Amino acid sequence: MSDLAPDHFPGHPPARAPGNDSDGFERGNATLIEQWTAVEDAARVLALLAGQPAPEHDASARMLIARLTRADAGRTQASILALDELVATMRFGLDALLAAHGTSADPRPAANCLWREYQRGRAATLREAALATRH
Repeated sequence: MSDLAPDHFPGHPPARAPGNDSDGFERGNATLIEQWTAVEDAARVLALLAGQPAPEHDASARMLIARLTRADAGRTQASILALDELVATMRFGLDALLAAHGTSADPRPAANCLWREYQRGRAATLREAALATRH
């Protein structure tokens, strides 16, 4: 399996709700920034498999995710859920693609499907984060 959110599995509640300790997260779980970085790194691998241009480093998106740690916990639930969904999609999708990579099957159709899911999930996460961090 990939290292995207190793402590989080579908069906389990998110464990990174703001306000749990001094840096805004429970100890031992991936932070929002770590998850975001892992997803963006995975997207670069996915782009190679899908034959897409690799996404550029997006500092403004990273800063938006970082602002979630300072946002009111009651407002961040939807954005954390969107990021959890994106992490799960990328984790299991890449695991499947990498498992099939050594076979004679062409990974590009499945990789392009996962690429579209990544783009959809990324947009949803950033949209929810923007709403949560609005003053």
